Amino acid sequence: MVCLKIVRGIVRSFGLAALAAALACCSAAQASDFTQRLDEGRQLRVHNRFAEAGTVFRNLLRDLARDGSNHTFEALVEDNLALDEQDSGDYAAAETAFNHGLDALRGEAAYDSVAIALRTHLAELYLAEDRPKDAEALLRQALADAHSSPHPSPTGLAALHEDLAVACIMRRKFTESEALLRESLSILEDRYGPDDPRLSSSLFSYAGLLVSERRYDEAVAPAERAWQILSHDPAPIPKPYQASALSVMGVVYFRAGRLDEAEQCARRSVDLATESLGARHPRLGLYLANYALILKTAGRKNEAKAAQKKADEIMDQSPSSGTGGYTVNVASLR
Repeated sequence: MVCLKIVRGIVRSFGLAALAAALACCSAAQASDFTQRLDEGRQLRVHNRFAEAGTVFRNLLRDLARDGSNHTFEALVEDNLALDEQDSGDYAAAETAFNHGLDALRGEAAYDSVAIALRTHLAELYLAEDRPKDAEALLRQALADAHSSPHPSPTGLAALHEDLAVACIMRRKFTESEALLRESLSILEDRYGPDDPRLSSSLFSYAGLLVSERRYDEAVAPAERAWQILSHDPAPIPKPYQASALSVMGVVYFRAGRLDEAEQCARRSVDLATESLGARHPRLGLYLANYALILKTAGRKNEAKAAQKKADEIMDQSPSSGTGGYTVNVASLR
């Protein structure tokens, strides 16, 4: 079985509301300093400078601990630190940071925007680790909490519907998955139009659902639409997200019998991931495994063996990132 794994990037659907809530009790000077430092860490992460970003976030947490009064902002920084750890490939450290962030918010309303963001991101980590049952429970509660919010975020609701759909795909609940993905796409199209890059995530996940149901030819259209939307967006696509999207494109083309296009996408995915994430990242292992199967089917056995060997070496060092799943979503890139 070929694994479809896509990775969500910086989830800005929660970011602005969460930041406003977190800084509400700060002085103007303190709020400006915290915002600037948080943005510095985020920008470093976007440019794949994960170690430097982690240092920024940890220093910010140290200073917040001295003050001891802004638990909401502490949780938001823990969330960003966890996302950085996950992007760097340290899933255990990411889970710890997510849970520290949730601990900081004990006593807050269940629909608190930062709490929902943390639970959503933790569930996405569970999906990356092939823990769909754990993810599903967390996402169902987060979705219920988001609906109870006085001001729910449309993009956040769309992301939760999509993530829950992914968990259901991995648990072979295909009928529910399709309904959830259609709802996610409807929310985004109604709010942002048919060509917004945020649609790409749900479209790729929908393609993954169709592949899972062996509806291979049908999967091509949503995957190609997602890639076209991303390709025409004026904002540059970060390389890790290009790698994720192209890996899925490769799998879809492979299953549809379009080997030349599959090989081109899979090779480019591996190159981009190696360049941006490094040679030992768990996601690179997944992309290499996809590439190996495509090469094997194309009759290029020696190249396939070499790619699979690299994939196995990476996955052996990252036992928490399994290979039996379907999709974990692509970013809303705005």
